[in-house]
Amino acid sequence: MAGFGGAADGKSGKSTKKPQLNFQKWFNQAIYSHKTGRLREAEAIYKKMITAGTSDPAVFCNLGILCKNSGRINEALEHYEQALEFEPEDPQIYSNIGNLYRETGNLDQALQFTLKSLDLDHASSTVQMNLGSIYRDLGKTDEALTATIKAIECDEGNIEALQNLKSLASDIEVNAFNRDSANKAYEQLLNCDDFSHRKIGQLFVQVHLDDIKAAAGSNPIISDQNQAFHRLASDWRFRTALTLLIPTHKETEEFLTRLRKEFLAHIKNHNSISPDLKPLLVALATQCFLNEYVYWQSDEEQQWINDLIKDVKKSQGAFNEYLPMIGCYRPLHSITTKEAINSYPVNSDESKAFINSQFNEFETEQGIKARLGHSKKITNEVSLDVQQMYEENPYPRYKHADHTHPLFAKPTAEFISLETTIENPSFCNELSTPNSSPKILIAGCGTGNQIINASRYKNAQITAIDISTNSLAYAARKVQETNMRNVRLQQLDILDANQLQDIYDVIECSGVLHHMQNPAEGLAALNSKLKPGGYFKIGLYSKLARQKVSAARKLIKNLGIQSTPEGIRDFRKQVFDDDQHELKDLSELASDFYSLSECRDLCFHVQEHQFTTETLEKLLETERLAFCGFMLPKSIKAAYQHCFPEDSNGTSLSNWGEFESNNPSTFQSMYQFWAYKPLQEDSRRQTKTKATNDKTTYCYQRTKTNDFLA
Repeated sequence: MAGFGGAADGKSGKSTKKPQLNFQKWFNQAIYSHKTGRLREAEAIYKKMITAGTSDPAVFCNLGILCKNSGRINEALEHYEQALEFEPEDPQIYSNIGNLYRETGNLDQALQFTLKSLDLDHASSTVQMNLGSIYRDLGKTDEALTATIKAIECDEGNIEALQNLKSLASDIEVNAFNRDSANKAYEQLLNCDDFSHRKIGQLFVQVHLDDIKAAAGSNPIISDQNQAFHRLASDWRFRTALTLLIPTHKETEEFLTRLRKEFLAHIKNHNSISPDLKPLLVALATQCFLNEYVYWQSDEEQQWINDLIKDVKKSQGAFNEYLPMIGCYRPLHSITTKEAINSYPVNSDESKAFINSQFNEFETEQGIKARLGHSKKITNEVSLDVQQMYEENPYPRYKHADHTHPLFAKPTAEFISLETTIENPSFCNELSTPNSSPKILIAGCGTGNQIINASRYKNAQITAIDISTNSLAYAARKVQETNMRNVRLQQLDILDANQLQDIYDVIECSGVLHHMQNPAEGLAALNSKLKPGGYFKIGLYSKLARQKVSAARKLIKNLGIQSTPEGIRDFRKQVFDDDQHELKDLSELASDFYSLSECRDLCFHVQEHQFTTETLEKLLETERLAFCGFMLPKSIKAAYQHCFPEDSNGTSLSNWGEFESNNPSTFQSMYQFWAYKPLQEDSRRQTKTKATNDKTTYCYQRTKTNDFLA
């Protein structure tokens, strides 16, 4: 940077020239101090340069960034505006002003400045991403989607934009305005291996439903004239989705059930499937394995499959030809050996997924199971019944879960603060100290979904327990696949939590206590392992929200339907056929209806307790735990605040009880909430609370502030 000349010396009356100022040296020093956290020093140098007469907009912009990050919003805005005076066409400065306005809630101004930034630089991935964030905050999902997709197209390595796309996934509704962006989003998300693909189940239906309906309208489905069917068969997205997610949609299941039977009949009559349809058959086999063969099967189909199994044991040719068809009805590990599998031709993505899902992963789990540590013998009768159920049907089966990139992991206390409703919460030392390593217990981890979700906690040390060895083996395999090295798994009944050596900063126990003989006893056992100043994340069934399920459970008991695969399939057929009025709409109310283990957990569980807000309050009071607010979508929180403006913190369980009675579906996904174990000094004072309208349960990447201008 060029130096500046001096001015007249007013004291001597003589015109003298000052030594040239080394602004570049000052600037470099300021940048170094800024980036290394010596903010006072950086601010002093920036201001020194301004006083000395610099016209470099980077100085003003960086000073604005420093002020913004320290909460001095008006000062930050003033410095950004000064930067614009020197460089009125700099898109980065407009972007930073837009970010500032967004963070202060002035979304209209944020949108104006961000759009101006894009006018000056159409190819900025960061600014497109920020625009998507603003549109999301404005409730304009279609526009948010379009901007986020453009951000990814501008820079395929923009992992923040991809993270934002994942957060949008469940909200995407395909329409004429966003069809192109929605299709691109669908393709992007199908290729993610750190994302729960069930979140795009409805997107799958929207993208493919027209072809599914058209294909289903032909009888038979498999014919040269059925163009819709052949479009599905040739669509890599349709085939890939079948290997990743379980469509929770009645018409789709009915179509796939028919298609499976037609494939079987075709092989029975013609001894083969054409090469162009083979990839679809292989993908369908993986889908059937994922849903644990929940589709209804006729006696005729079962006989045909038994005949094919006999055939494959006679010749290698029959083995290679019929194996995918058999995999649509039986898991491969139950009918063949590793040696035989090694001879099967794996020559496509679908066949790789088929063999890996149905055989290799099972083999891995069996090896893990043999190495798992065991607790003392489980003696509680209900615990033993529950254990047996999950040994038979580990819950749930999935391909991928939400795994947080290390870049987005945050201190545990930060997530708790976002998801609770209390102001300035008190924390135990490990949660309040920066860069600490809090100990987290996941009690009843099942197949590991919650473990992988806990990757969001920075530097956490995770212990996960469950009573089912098959569930733990599944979880361990998933933990290995995500390369999480901070997890220890152990078979243990919650009632035996005293065997755990550690005392924990956070305990997560979602969807577990209500399956125990005495939920209060289970909560007490876990509470004894929670530090004062620690937090519970708890999920419990709502009695009101479970009315349809309760009716189904009662009918199942009265009809004597057994919780066997055959019994569950027959029960589901009755629901689909609308044979029982009590079961009407059950398939639409519960996504868990669409796989064998999930349907068993939903309607056939050996033990279930349900709660009201009143019994929930008593449960927490007994353990002296403070209720910290429900985890709910922003729209429901806003509706509650409208009804009960006096309860600005949303922690009145009696008010929530009234709200739920008027809105019975509020807690369809359980009462999900945080509870706090007070510190000693908290026991004599009431926890301060605050309004939570600005909080949200989804994780949407915050607007990115551009780096230093250099």
